[in-house]
Amino acid sequence: MQIFDKAFNLLGILGDPLRLDLTPLFNKVGTGEIEVSASDPMLDFMLAHGSRCRITYKGGHEMSGPLLHPTGKVTAFGTVIFQIEDDYRYMPNTLGWVMPNESSRSSGKLAPLDLSDHAQAWTDAAMEPGLAYGYGYYVFPDGSGGSSILSSAESAIKNLITVNMVSRMGRPVTVSPDLARGGDARAAGMLPSVRMTPLDEAVAALLKWSGLGLRFQHDGLTPTITAEVWQPATWPLDLTVDSGVVLDGDWSQQYPTATRIVGGGPGEDVARAFWDVRDTTGLEAEYGDIIEVFRDATGATLNWPGTLADAYRIAKYYLLRTEVATADKNQFTGYMNATGAKGLAEGAPTSGLSLTLSETPNFQYSPTGFRRGDHISIMANGIPFTDQIMAVNLKWDKTNGAKVTPQVGNRTDNPDELFARAISQLAAAQRRLSTSR
Repeated sequence: MQIFDKAFNLLGILGDPLRLDLTPLFNKVGTGEIEVSASDPMLDFMLAHGSRCRITYKGGHEMSGPLLHPTGKVTAFGTVIFQIEDDYRYMPNTLGWVMPNESSRSSGKLAPLDLSDHAQAWTDAAMEPGLAYGYGYYVFPDGSGGSSILSSAESAIKNLITVNMVSRMGRPVTVSPDLARGGDARAAGMLPSVRMTPLDEAVAALLKWSGLGLRFQHDGLTPTITAEVWQPATWPLDLTVDSGVVLDGDWSQQYPTATRIVGGGPGEDVARAFWDVRDTTGLEAEYGDIIEVFRDATGATLNWPGTLADAYRIAKYYLLRTEVATADKNQFTGYMNATGAKGLAEGAPTSGLSLTLSETPNFQYSPTGFRRGDHISIMANGIPFTDQIMAVNLKWDKTNGAKVTPQVGNRTDNPDELFARAISQLAAAQRRLSTSR
């Protein structure tokens, strides 16, 4: 465990900790706890505001991030406990702005500098000053204004990180080269609608759809945190109870809960615009069922031309109006398609595992063994299941040494998990509602 100051200068190695409890997560903020003696020579460095750590295990990077919220005893010979947050914390701590950078029509500021500045609204056309024009969500590079066309999942993720963390905020983040992996997110309607959305929330559905992993880590040598996307590996063997790897667990299957999404767009009563998005993978034929679900999509922007009278600004006719620019129509359909795609993804069939695994000579947590995000397969009473290692709990103390416990997936019928997920989705929906106004 290396200790750094807030400028990434190496201060030393923590050579005599009392206890370490880490839980690195896949595509989420990993957390941990470290306990040291109050007489440890590294304690003063660790107590300095902005101090950081980097932890490796068997030569592999496990976690890097700040040391937070120390607590301790006032008595002599006590201990001090620090909380650790993985550098993935940059994602929930960064908002995705509509216009993160300056353009020909926007200063990129939260508030406009003059009547011709569209501030946090996107438009590529000159409009009459002082009126509300433009599109209220971030526009991924689409070829307009001479930009390249961004389509892949990896490109979208790295673009959001680059324009918000690096360009706008100047954070010490280096984005690794874009290899355009993860599939055509634009064609699939999976490019997220970003409007002051925390970046982890903005890319969550995109990461799940593409199967990509995202990590932030400090290499211990340079004053920067590298943001990298990778493709998780597939463990080559079927794990079984007989192998000694699988100690216990449960499985469950969730059949589809949505095969068609009706999106309710802008407009009131008879003027409301509706949109239909259907599953194209054959779920209705496979399960012999049609499940139609409504999703609110009122956040879609209707960018009416100033020359069109108010009486003709009817939402359901938006795409039929020749006065509306093609680019504005594309933004509208893109938002509605993305809403439908997200609804279908949430309602897709899933299988879940909750396993307790054990390390064996052939199944080790190491740089050359299994890692977070890896796909593993098991046989449960003759039924094959495949899921991902979503977390790894790593504990160490002076008495027992290191103990590694991988967590594989989550049961889809687990009431606690469903309840926690529902609360998280409700909070996200409330944030979307508050930022779409």
